[in-house]
Amino acid sequence: MEGSRNRILNLLLQSKQATVEQLSRDMGLASATVRRHLDILQRDNLVAYDQVRKKTGRPEHRYHLTEGGQEFLPKGYNLLLAKLLYKLSGLSSEELASRSGGDLLRMLFQEMAKESAGSSAGEAKASFDKRLERAMVVLREEQFQPLLEEGPDGLRLKLHNCHFRSVAMAHPSVCEYDQYMLSCILGTKVVRDNCITGGDQGCCYLVSRPTAASVVLPK
Repeated sequence: MEGSRNRILNLLLQSKQATVEQLSRDMGLASATVRRHLDILQRDNLVAYDQVRKKTGRPEHRYHLTEGGQEFLPKGYNLLLAKLLYKLSGLSSEELASRSGGDLLRMLFQEMAKESAGSSAGEAKASFDKRLERAMVVLREEQFQPLLEEGPDGLRLKLHNCHFRSVAMAHPSVCEYDQYMLSCILGTKVVRDNCITGGDQGCCYLVSRPTAASVVLPK
């Protein structure tokens, strides 16, 4: 039963909102069963719904995650704090004195991103597809729930779950972490297209397949 409710939360995370009928179809469960799960999730303040009027018939209920539901999904605040403190403790007084608070945070997140990228940041001869595979592995390990789509304008890399959501909402510089990590792994420019700090459901990055001459590793 708990597994089904977790799946509902993840489906709502990916689709932003859904009706009982949509959830029932995606999960292969009876509508009555899905409604019982939703009742429990509502009771626990993990989901809520908006009532949408249709041209005919009864209004439709469209369910979505509450902020509590967002925070119920995997998060890495302890990991973020531990990495930040470790990096901060290693800085000299000169390094601290020469930077503003914002610059210092950006530098720390970039250093953390390099470590998360691992050895792939130095594998200059690895193909772009191999780098892309590595990026997806790292993002899954860190619970970002990535989805890769390829279109006429290049690759769109969607991160459905923000590992540091509430902190990022208050301090957008946290977003430097995943953007810079992806740049390190892929060896090419990564552009943020959508972000939760701007009211979007999740973060999305645009990635162009590099030519041999355009591959540049971040310093």
